[in-house]
Formats: sequence, C-alpha cells, structure tokens
Amino acid sequence: MTEFFQTVVTGLMAGSLYSVVGLSLVLVYVSTRMINFAQGEIGTLSAFVAWSLMLSVPYALGFPLAMGLAFVIGAFMLRFVMWPLLAGAGFMGQGPMGVVVASIGLLLVMTAVSNSIYGPEPHAFEEPFKGGPLSIGDVTVGRHNVYLFVLSGGAMVFIWALFRFTKVGLAMRATADNRIAAELMGVPTPRMLTLGWGLAGAMSGIAAMLVAPIVTLTPGMMLGTLMFGFASAVLGGFNSPQGAVVGGLAVGVMQNLTGVYLADWVSYLHLPFDIADPGQYRDIVAMSVIVLVMVIRPTGLFGKPEVARV
Repeated sequence: MTEFFQTVVTGLMAGSLYSVVGLSLVLVYVSTRMINFAQGEIGTLSAFVAWSLMLSVPYALGFPLAMGLAFVIGAFMLRFVMWPLLAGAGFMGQGPMGVVVASIGLLLVMTAVSNSIYGPEPHAFEEPFKGGPLSIGDVTVGRHNVYLFVLSGGAMVFIWALFRFTKVGLAMRATADNRIAAELMGVPTPRMLTLGWGLAGAMSGIAAMLVAPIVTLTPGMMLGTLMFGFASAVLGGFNSPQGAVVGGLAVGVMQNLTGVYLADWVSYLHLPFDIADPGQYRDIVAMSVIVLVMVIRPTGLFGKPEVARV
C-alpha cells in the first residue's frame, strides 16, 4: 500500500506540471478557438532568460522577471502576429490553417533563437530548495517536487479566482463566449484577448522554469511536456479550464501507475506479453486511455459541445 501511495503522489507532482501547460493551451483556445503550437517555446525562451538572470541575481528575482517576459511574449505574439490573421476578414479571417501554420512557424523561429543564443548544450538550472527529500508518513517526496506542486497549484488557483471573482475575468469569459455581444456591451475584446495570451505565456514560463531543473535546460526541452499538456487538455475538455487541471493530474497518475504495476497486471491477466521494462509503456498506456475517452466522449470529461446557430 505504501508503494501505491508513493506512486500516486509522484504522479500528482508530474501531473500538476501537465495541468499548468494544459491550462495555458485552454486559455488560448477559449479566447481565440485555436491551438498555439509555440506555447512550449515561449516557456523555454523565458527559462533561458531566467537562467541568464540568475547568474547575477537571486532566484526570487529572476523567476518573476522571466515570468513577466513570458507574459509579454505571449501578448506580443497575439497582438502583432496572430491578430492580423484572426481579424483580417472576420474573427477567423484566414481560416484555421493559416493560424496553425503561423504558430508552427513561431515555434521554429523561437527554437532557432534559443539555439543560436544559448547553444544546443544542456544548462544546469538552479533549484530554489536544496537538501534531502521530505517524508510525509511513509511517502517520500523530493523538495523540488513539493515546490513544483505548490507553485503549479498556486498558478491554477490564481487563474480560477481571476475568472470566478473579478470583473476582468468576467470580461475575458464574455469575450470567449461571444465576442460580438461582448463588444456591444463595451468590453474591450482586443485587450481581453491579449491578456489571455499573455497569461497563457506566463503559465508556460512557470512550467518551463519548474521542469528545467529536472530535464536540464535545452532548446526544445518543453516538447514532451507540451505533448502531455495537450493530452491533458484533450482529456479534460479544451473549453474547460478545470478539465485541463483534472486531465493533467490524471495523465501523471496513469503514467506512474503504468510504470510500476504494468508487469503485475500483465501477469495477473495471463496476457501473452513479456514486459521487461514497464517504464517504456507509460506513455503508450496513458495515450491509449485518452483515445478511448475521446471515442466515448469527444468533448472530453468536462468539455461542453459547442452549438452554433446556422
């Protein structure tokens, strides 16, 4: 039983990171009905800037400065790159394909910028808390994992509170639900969309700076995390911020349970497979479960079908 709880807790730690990335993708989608494939590279570039800053300033200063830069990059990307595509001939003026191509182009550009400035070699990113792991009963958790979980949870609570209790959040929700109606009510929708993309960029920056000490800082390091963040958003529902959070936690737990117990499950069911390394099947099983959920419920666990009047 101790092993099971240890596995679940470790999965929740990893899943909280996926939740942050998934939430950043959902923020972009609910505001502009598009997926920003450059989301991970916004975080990577801001993490590199944080690494540079932390060579001369303390972590407590470098982290928020880099997070602010990620906010600016996200807002700039919407206002000066995506907005002409979205508003050129109606809100989806150029169609989804033009926006997808633009986001993929931005991904390649930002990866090239990180690679040209900092090089392809890995960089050691500072951990704010050093020392041995913490023990909670019979469960052992690394200090950085606790920090990752707490900070990720704080970011998610902030987004929830913003949307739930503030006028700005209400204006952002109105813009996402019906942009034309929101404009008729006096909501400055371009400003709300820019704010949404900026917040999404800041969330990506947080995720990148949390994952950098684990995987080492390199250009493109967020690709795997972005993939599982995308899976989290799909599982929870792309129009449901709370679904992205639950989906991320579920993906992290599924991965860890598979890595620890897959061989036992195969043996118990007498399946004709030889599982030498269950860890190699973590992602396969997690993604298979997500595909199964999507077949049964295409909108995700918490997503709602979008209805349009023809």
